[in-house]
Amino acid sequence: MTDDVEQFLTPEDTTYIYYDKDGQVIEEEIGSSCAYIATVKGKSFNYVKSMRGRLFDPFGMDANKINSVNTKFSKVSIDTFNHYIKYLETKQNNSLTWAERSFLND
Repeated sequence: MTDDVEQFLTPEDTTYIYYDKDGQVIEEEIGSSCAYIATVKGKSFNYVKSMRGRLFDPFGMDANKINSVNTKFSKVSIDTFNHYIKYLETKQNNSLTWAERSFLND
């Protein structure tokens, strides 16, 4: 007895938008991506790269560890994500500070 299981599998419409270390949108995930937005069935989820419990700073002293096994993507609020992207675009440390403070509350 062979059943067609396709009727039970619903393909999830998932789209991803990746950001590089300069805050620019890139086409696909590469090792240097620092943040991304995942949209699943119309709901958006924001992720930023973190390392050792803090947001990853691609311009700080750990910049050469962007592909380290210690880095991971953490789900964050929209406020944290916006501050982090603003930091990547402008490289103003106060935006990173606001993002880190917001990250602690997530």
